Amino acid sequence: MLRMRMRSVKKMEMSIVSKPVVYVAGVFSNGDTLPKEEQEKNRNLLRYYSLLFMKKGYAVISPIENDQWAMDLGLITYDDVIESDLAVIAKCDYIFFVPGWEDGHGTVIEHNFAVDNDIPIWYEIPKSESHQVSAHLG
Repeated sequence: MLRMRMRSVKKMEMSIVSKPVVYVAGVFSNGDTLPKEEQEKNRNLLRYYSLLFMKKGYAVISPIENDQWAMDLGLITYDDVIESDLAVIAKCDYIFFVPGWEDGHGTVIEHNFAVDNDIPIWYEIPKSESHQVSAHLG
C-alpha cells in the first residue's frame, strides 16, 4: 500500500513540475483606498479567474491570497506588498491581467514590471488546453 502511494506521489510530482505558473493580476484595494464591499467584489473576480486557470492545468499565484492578509493586519505596508508581488512575478511563466486592471495603482506597476522584464502578458485566458494535466494526476 505504501509503495503504491509513493509511486502515485512520484507521478504527481512529475506532472506538477511541468505546470506553467501564471500570476493573476487585478485591482483589489487600490492601495487600500477602495471600500471593503468593492474589495470583496474584486477578490471574488480574482478568485474566479484563478479558478479558470487552475481548471486549465496552470499553477496559479494570486497576490490577494498570498500577502494581502498581512497588510490587512497592519504587519506590512503597501510598498512591502508591491515589492513582494514583483519578486513573485519575476519567477512566473506568465502574468494575466483581469479586465479593469488599468484602473489599479498596483496593477499598473505590475504591468510595467512585466513589460520591462519580458514576462509574457495575457489579457485573455488562452483557448488552448495544452497545459491540462489533471488526467496525469489520477
